[in-house]
Amino acid sequence: MLCTAATMAVATIVATQASANPIAATVAAALFGLAAGVLASLGPAAIVIGLQALVALAVFSQFHVTIAEAGEMGALVFGGGLLQTLLLVVVWPLAGFATERNALAAAFRALGTYAAAFPGSDLQAPSSAPIAALGNALSDPQPFARRAEIAAFESLFVEATRIRTTLGTLATDRYLLDRDGRADAALAVATLVEGAGPIFLRMAEALERGEAPDDWDDSWESLALKMERLQIRGPQRTVDDARALLGQLRAAWRATESPAGGAPDSALAFEPPSLPSRFAMALQKVRANCSPRSEFAQHGLRLGITVGIATLLAHELPLARGYWIPLTATLVLRPDFATTYSRGVARLIGTLAGSVVASLVVAVFHPGAQLHFVLALAFAAISYVVFTASYSMFTTAITGYVVFLLAFGGLPEHTALVDRIEATVVGGALALCAYAFWPTWEREIVPVRLAELVEAQRAYRALVFGAFIAGGTLDERRLNAAQAQTWRARSNAEASVDRMLNEPVRPTVLTVRAALGILAASRQVGIASLTLRARLGEVRESVPELRELDAALDESLAAVARALRERGAPEALAPLRDLQLAFAEEARAANDTLRRTLISETDLMVDGTNAMADILRRLHAGDSAQDSDVAK
Repeated sequence: MLCTAATMAVATIVATQASANPIAATVAAALFGLAAGVLASLGPAAIVIGLQALVALAVFSQFHVTIAEAGEMGALVFGGGLLQTLLLVVVWPLAGFATERNALAAAFRALGTYAAAFPGSDLQAPSSAPIAALGNALSDPQPFARRAEIAAFESLFVEATRIRTTLGTLATDRYLLDRDGRADAALAVATLVEGAGPIFLRMAEALERGEAPDDWDDSWESLALKMERLQIRGPQRTVDDARALLGQLRAAWRATESPAGGAPDSALAFEPPSLPSRFAMALQKVRANCSPRSEFAQHGLRLGITVGIATLLAHELPLARGYWIPLTATLVLRPDFATTYSRGVARLIGTLAGSVVASLVVAVFHPGAQLHFVLALAFAAISYVVFTASYSMFTTAITGYVVFLLAFGGLPEHTALVDRIEATVVGGALALCAYAFWPTWEREIVPVRLAELVEAQRAYRALVFGAFIAGGTLDERRLNAAQAQTWRARSNAEASVDRMLNEPVRPTVLTVRAALGILAASRQVGIASLTLRARLGEVRESVPELRELDAALDESLAAVARALRERGAPEALAPLRDLQLAFAEEARAANDTLRRTLISETDLMVDGTNAMADILRRLHAGDSAQDSDVAK
């Protein structure tokens, strides 16, 4: 918030000094737009900062003042942002950890949903998105929280992460039991996991309410009976996994019961990098995206040119409040097709609806100055309430707010309504035309997102294999960071594929079927890595025979990622299957449980890696099937 306030203050000074010269104002808007587009590569916070800077630039371009007066206006803008920040800090203790509790509830509800559907599901791990969102929520500082409260939330986060890993391991166990013809043991695993589902859901409900969960009931007794059946029918490795799940479930239940909870495992707690390290990484990312091939640079160019043209039109068209043109273009234009067009249409509909509502209010109440002020506050409050629900409703409310705020300042309501409608139509049409003539289709971005997913899985898998080869020596912090990066990469890739499905053009670089196939194959690599990560605590000695397969998998995943980035077929991979079979033969001679696990999981990894490479080869050989049914 403070960075946003400071950036808006700078934009205010620049806007007021450039406003007298249309060319200078246009150049300033174009440069700010370019910078906002490239800085968006740093994530949501940077997007907000860049967007608000452009808003300030548009709003204050209507003022022609001296440099001293511009400094005062910039100071007032920064002061307003500082006041909002202080208000947030003041009300923080009253929030009752709603964000943390809701994020925890969402994570445990996702685990419960996965467990309930476990008997009928294919080989896959629980979704990582809710756990990643929970980690983001807990990383936000709580300046007024007691250490015990934070420890309870951290403990639940750690348990949710461990439970997700164990559920993924049990999914692999069931798959192997089914493959080996042990249907009774596979059914016992599925029944046990399904029985844990209601307990997860009750914990989620308790977290949402901010209360301890109900007393222990027959769900736990039923779970114990299912555990006894599994002990009779299942192999020892699967029984150990099931016991781990029940232990983690009990620990999470206890942490949910008590606000203090247990202290998180220091080895699993994630420690963010230092400020200089984060700054260096951010600078490196910005430099990497200062390339014509970067979608962020392309969006920056499109945004800069569009906002620059909008600013020029605001100076040249005979509109009383022309600054609404660049303001609308800024708020409508987004990096992807679906959001740009949905926001453009929603903003136009919302503006017209807001004009109708404001007109009816004026016709019925004939408000004076004091009522104008009250109405402005009321519409502002409504806009905050509906902001995340509907952009059309938000625009309706914000239109009423602007009209009545200007009326409080002496501008007739009718004049304000006409000005806003005209500027909104021009700015919205400009943004839509800019995207129509210069689109960045998601179909072009999907290969990059899939490449990032494969690269993240490659890094995580290498750390896990490295721990086996080193005899259990591992860096928990690096492992947790790599796992979090994999979560983010998968969420980004899946969201990108979803957006591609909604585009009105047929994908050519990577078909829908190929993209979905790579996502599915990457899940095999992911769930195998997850299962092996859960076994690291059992490692007592080095597994040197894994080295050759480890190197081959690393090279092969790198080749798949390169092929995705370069839009081509991967070069010939190492003989992964031969290497895996050789490893399996050598590992079986050792006759220990851990090596048997490595055999099954490396089999899954090799199959997933070869599947991704095969999909890309067939795609670029011209043999890919039509994907219209998949898209439908």
